[in-house]
Amino acid sequence: MYCSFRKEGDAAPTYRASEKSAIISTNDPCVHAASLRDWSQDYLQLSAGHFSGEIVETSIGPIQVFKETIHQSVDEKANPRRDSYTVGVPIYVEENGYWQGHHLQRDSLMTLRPNEELYFRTPPVSSILVTVINCNAFDLFSSNTSNIDIGNLITWAKTGGLPPQAAKRFRITLQQVLASVISTPEVLEHAASERAIIETVMNASLEALTARAAENKPPRSVHAVQRAIVERARQYVLANRETPPTVSDLCLYLKMSRRGLHHAFMNVLGVNIVTFLRYVRLHGVKKDLLQASSMDSVTGIACKWGFWHMGMFSSYYKSLFGETPSTTLRKLSPQSMRL
Repeated sequence: MYCSFRKEGDAAPTYRASEKSAIISTNDPCVHAASLRDWSQDYLQLSAGHFSGEIVETSIGPIQVFKETIHQSVDEKANPRRDSYTVGVPIYVEENGYWQGHHLQRDSLMTLRPNEELYFRTPPVSSILVTVINCNAFDLFSSNTSNIDIGNLITWAKTGGLPPQAAKRFRITLQQVLASVISTPEVLEHAASERAIIETVMNASLEALTARAAENKPPRSVHAVQRAIVERARQYVLANRETPPTVSDLCLYLKMSRRGLHHAFMNVLGVNIVTFLRYVRLHGVKKDLLQASSMDSVTGIACKWGFWHMGMFSSYYKSLFGETPSTTLRKLSPQSMRL
């Protein structure tokens, strides 16, 4: 049977540092369920044996931060304070922990949408860090600092892995906040230090959500990245036909090494960068020849595309297109060829 409590006031803690923070040690799942400020919780102990738990918690304006440690497997149904986002990360979890039906691992990001009921089956031993942030306050913070939609990030996040370093940063920040307010209660007596804590927690939570959303996006393949490089190079060459770019120009424009450019072009097109530059210009010549007027000449058009050695130009052109430039020019207007 579940221990069901609807919390109306703070449970008597083992130790309270101030009215805004507390350390609460429990040896009963029903007492533990009732001890987290502003939460309504139902606990069902699943594993046999003595229960022990601890809550380290602080509530400062729009945020609540807590660390919950439980020894015993518990099936938990809970509702945090209303109209708030919930974001958390484990400190330690054994196997068989599930948050919202998702398997909980060391670097999982645990989230709840506003007013979403929590279903949390704890493993036999677990310790988690969680922050609950008022929706309006968090939305405003995100809008002012990054213009990111928190609701979308929460939806994307679900329960999945953070990059290890992102999880570590988030974990450390929440632990530092709790350690500070417990060891130095005076920080909660000054508006400036309270504001700094609130901003620190919101910023850490936003960074964690952003890192998780990035993990959800399918990684771009190497080929896709290199394809984009090739396209940028092609557009740059076409935009600068009057002063055809060199390989060095492309390296500078794309902020890439010659080696990186070479690999991109070989992998995507099967030709090196020098050949690519020549092919783009040859295609430019061909298009102009097909649209030429009677006043245009092969030499004039070739020069406009940066070719200065007409013998080599003709050889390159015929090798690529299987016909001479003059033949291309005749296709449109037999009377228009001028050498």
